[in-house]
Amino acid sequence: MTYDRFNNRMPHWLSEHFFRPAELDHYARISRELLVTPTPQMLEFCDGAQEIVSRYNTDKTLWRLFRQKVTERHPDLPAWQQDVCINGHKISSMVELAVYRRLLLEAPATLNLRIQPFIRELDYKGQADFSLFCKGHPTLYIEVAGTVTSQGKSVSKAAENFRPGIEERLFRYVGVAPVEVIHVDEVCHIKVQTERVRHIIARARSV
Repeated sequence: MTYDRFNNRMPHWLSEHFFRPAELDHYARISRELLVTPTPQMLEFCDGAQEIVSRYNTDKTLWRLFRQKVTERHPDLPAWQQDVCINGHKISSMVELAVYRRLLLEAPATLNLRIQPFIRELDYKGQADFSLFCKGHPTLYIEVAGTVTSQGKSVSKAAENFRPGIEERLFRYVGVAPVEVIHVDEVCHIKVQTERVRHIIARARSV
């Protein structure tokens, strides 16, 4: 096994038993449901995935090995997923990418889905994560709170530092434009994610 940050070199035969097939399959199943390969932080909110985090996310090298083992067993999944560029727009957050792909899957052709659109009501001085536009209706903006839960808790101490900026980002919509906010825990629960996205689509068609 590859050296970790402590320069530990495990015997080559260990990897055959260390990576449990059931956990590799569970990660693959979650990936297909969420439409992205989730980060360890996302897995904290996925049903039955906490064991994967505690076992394989103690070291970056170990996590990469885990991901490689998943791909070896499930070749349709990427061994590593980084920034995704769509129509010239870079999506660097897996949480945002999951929302985008679900919107793309669920939204009818009558809705115009935009990535990182400028907010017209703010004289184009700010951008949202996404927006949905239905002819004859105001644009509905979508913000993905990838580091804050629906209960208002930051996912980590480091994430708490971004909290003021996130709050200011959301305050700008008050009395200005319609917006929907979807949180990291909602995104990582497939049933809730789908329900939230369908609600967002319905609102875009009636706002």
